[in-house]
Amino acid sequence: MMQININTDWEWYENTNVFRLFYHCLLHTNLEDKRYCGKEIKAGQFVSSRARISAETGLTVDQVRTALKKLKDTGYISTKSTNKYTIYTVNGYQTYIDCGQVVKVTTEENTAVESGTKMEQPDKNAKKNCEKSKENCEKSNKKAINECFERLWKQYPNKKGKGQVSDTKKKILYQKGEEHIQRALKRYLEGLEQDSAWRKPQNGSTFFNSGYVDYLDENYEKPPEPKPQRNPASVLECERDYDFDDLEMQLLHKQLE
Repeated sequence: MMQININTDWEWYENTNVFRLFYHCLLHTNLEDKRYCGKEIKAGQFVSSRARISAETGLTVDQVRTALKKLKDTGYISTKSTNKYTIYTVNGYQTYIDCGQVVKVTTEENTAVESGTKMEQPDKNAKKNCEKSKENCEKSNKKAINECFERLWKQYPNKKGKGQVSDTKKKILYQKGEEHIQRALKRYLEGLEQDSAWRKPQNGSTFFNSGYVDYLDENYEKPPEPKPQRNPASVLECERDYDFDDLEMQLLHKQLE
């Protein structure tokens, strides 16, 4: 199995969406030339689409597009589109993927087939290194998730119930995207400001557990603009309500008198 190495000094390490997308690309990159639908896909490349990457990573299509642009602008990724799919190339993928163990095992397999001998089990150290790499990746993701939540929490006015936001909820916030949640928070706070005379912010735990959902891009409905109130002083005399039948009777009585 391959081992992916990304140091904390990598320039996009702290950008959660870009890091997630790049790691996803490394996981799907071919380690040897392959063929797909009659076309050769070389080592360091893979076939996908923005919609498919969105479904596999939990990022929105817009987040994938933005993160991909950053990686392309800084030279980490290049793409070539056809009318059916896109070929993604991870430039210098060998820098981040340690595929030495894969080559070693493949060589041993070939030797065993040629000689007719039983192939020995792969080096236990390779399995240990793979597990360690997976553990480091999980720790890195957990750190990114917590940092994302801390930044969002600082922006919320009613800081009550922080401990009631579970790791699962924090992960959901992270997967939806920090910018996505920030827009929902901004809409909520704007609504509070407009209704400040009677409305108070809910506890932070309530908002980040479920309260933000109604304010997400895909769910939010802007409230109708309030109709302007008419000033009673500006109402013309002719606009007042009269009982014209009663007025007519009064006039008739005056004429008879």
